[in-house]
Amino acid sequence: MHKLVLASKSKVRYQILSKFGVKCVVEHSNVDEEPIKDSLLNEGATPEIVSKNLAELKANKVSQKLYDHLVLGADS
Repeated sequence: MHKLVLASKSKVRYQILSKFGVKCVVEHSNVDEEPIKDSLLNEGATPEIVSKNLAELKANKVSQKLYDHLVLGADS
């Protein structure tokens, strides 16, 4: 059975998952979001696209270390 890993520093996201009985561990991705966000916005990306891209990037980065776990990336 794979463990769920939350790739987010957000305590609120962890609390939401816990509230609904979802057990997970937190692993910070340490992604420097600002340059990525700025680059995407300069290319005309919508806030929704920026958020989706950052969430995917965080999940991918954590997945490289924990390839045998299910990783959930999130951004708002």
